[in-house]
Amino acid sequence: MKVLRCFLLLILSLAPLAPKAEVLLSVNDIQVTEDDLYHYLKEYLLPRAYESGLRKQDAIKNALVNLYVVRRGASVAISERLVTVEEVAYRQEDGGHRVALAAFVSDRAGKALAATDWEALADERYMMEQDKLGPREQVNVQHLLIESEGRSFSELIARTLEVQAKIESGEDFTALVLEYSDDPSAERNEGTLGYVNPGQTLPEFEEMAFSLTEPGQISEPVLTSYGVHFIRFNARRGRDAIPQDTIQQRLISAVKKERESTLKGEVLAPFRGEAWPAVAEIDEAVIAERMLARLVPES
Repeated sequence: MKVLRCFLLLILSLAPLAPKAEVLLSVNDIQVTEDDLYHYLKEYLLPRAYESGLRKQDAIKNALVNLYVVRRGASVAISERLVTVEEVAYRQEDGGHRVALAAFVSDRAGKALAATDWEALADERYMMEQDKLGPREQVNVQHLLIESEGRSFSELIARTLEVQAKIESGEDFTALVLEYSDDPSAERNEGTLGYVNPGQTLPEFEEMAFSLTEPGQISEPVLTSYGVHFIRFNARRGRDAIPQDTIQQRLISAVKKERESTLKGEVLAPFRGEAWPAVAEIDEAVIAERMLARLVPES
């Protein structure tokens, strides 16, 4: 068993996959070769993106740093027995180093995640972003439009007063919409807009619509760029339509994903810091041309 382990350590060493391939990055006894970079780019770039992707500034450097980070994390995971050498060697073709890196990140971030008060973070997020959560308050309204286009100001006023008088006398609002409204959709929907959100209508219309409180209440005339509106309030609904515990669970899920991503970045940041000085002087243009020469014929 000891002999097998030594053999596996040998084949799993973080040295270049191809001994004769040019070493592009060497830090902390971890090497990344041109062949390693080639296989990485082939896996993560679509053929149609070879040209554009490789010519972006720092594209080659970022790829080399990413390869280093994976191998560095895998090296630590193996040395700390977070994964076995045998397991990583067995998975080598399927990304054994990435399996080991995941174990390393899980170990480092796991304690911080376990100690997190997710409900408190969710409550904090709710207080900060409650206007964006769940459905915003909505009002269900019906309207009658007296269009200003094609009418003189005096004609607009006369028409408005005529409709207002009929509303005040108690005539049926829907019947008035069908008779007087200039909104082309009135014949189809009888002026009913359904539930509208803040920001969905013109500011003057919105201010009046959301100020109404009693079902059946009809507004005073409202002047907008379209003309004069009469608004009938039907109903209101808001955040209470979604149970608070449902909102909290959604927030906890979102906060967890964000925190996990942040912690992963924090855990791996030191490794990135180790690699960047070593790639700073790399001639990306030369390496990109060599990579394209190998990749493009296959695309």
